[in-house]
Amino acid sequence: MEALSLQTILDLAQPAESVRVSLFLPTRRFGPGSQEADSTRLRNLVREAEALLSARGLKAAEVDRLLAPARALSDDRPLWLRSRDGLVVLLGAEEHHVFQVDLPVAERVHVGDRFSVRPLLPLLGRDDSYWVLALSQKRVRLLKGDRVSLTEVPAEHIPESLSDALQWEDFEKTSLQFHTGTSGTGGRRPAVFHGTGEPDTKNELTRFFRDIDRGLHEHLGGDHAPLVLAGVDYLIPLYREVSTCPSLLDGAVTGNPDALGEQALHERSWAIAAEAFDRENSRVLESVTEMWASPRVITEPAGIVEAAAAGRIDSLLLSETAEAWLPGAEAEGDTDLLEQAALDTLRSSGTVAVFPAERMPHGKDAVALLRY
Repeated sequence: MEALSLQTILDLAQPAESVRVSLFLPTRRFGPGSQEADSTRLRNLVREAEALLSARGLKAAEVDRLLAPARALSDDRPLWLRSRDGLVVLLGAEEHHVFQVDLPVAERVHVGDRFSVRPLLPLLGRDDSYWVLALSQKRVRLLKGDRVSLTEVPAEHIPESLSDALQWEDFEKTSLQFHTGTSGTGGRRPAVFHGTGEPDTKNELTRFFRDIDRGLHEHLGGDHAPLVLAGVDYLIPLYREVSTCPSLLDGAVTGNPDALGEQALHERSWAIAAEAFDRENSRVLESVTEMWASPRVITEPAGIVEAAAAGRIDSLLLSETAEAWLPGAEAEGDTDLLEQAALDTLRSSGTVAVFPAERMPHGKDAVALLRY
């Protein structure tokens, strides 16, 4: 399966001499009946594309050749076994491309002289990877995650067992009781220790967590992906006291991570990481809101298209569903003007952010923040 990059999308958006077909389909992760349901929807999209191509005057043999790769996908079981949130199929006379994406895409068929890439724009420049440090009495694990999965990563510099290092079971039974205060959020509640040997226990935990912190730095190096803690609630504030990791997030997955199971650990850690990923887009929204009355903010599609072509846009905000066409152009399969503005913005090293309509400033379909 092909990977997406800015250059790939810019290349795909180039006009061609022959007709090009773009198919977009939201899909489900593989499960009972998912292949049958999604492949049926794909066949329906192919039939819709067939009708559009015939209406453009293409002969039946040309249509069959053009759509053959998409028809073959219906029975491609390995493809459906790897199914993600969306499927994108781009068909041309000399080339075809298939992308499985971690983003739901609206069901759509586009026929024109270039591939439609607008639904792919939210994937550009996005790195959804994050780390999870899972602390339990039996083991310490480092896991790498994204919106799809969570995978344990060998980390030789990180101590593997809290139980072995601290003889956990002995002093948990005889010399230590924990509880946490009620103040604070995101796993920051202070730990309170009771029982004989209390100072030694906390000191041992602190030393052990410092060993983990040092090992984590050695393993991650310059990787600044967000780090999510997972562990019982009395360990998390202790670890925060010694942590020197700048990417450690405020939120934490509380509870024994071994007992949670991989799916629950992924779902809960991803929810924390996703909130952090959204902050950058939120900062863009805040900047536009603060400068709303400034001449550097424009909202008219025609002005945005012109500014993008001139390389003047620093940040372009688009509603997920907004489109802008020249009169009569949509019926001919021409380029969506907002898609063109987005591509021009990216070519001039600007940023493009796509939001749900309800998050767009003042309900606008498109907003551009100009460089000057």
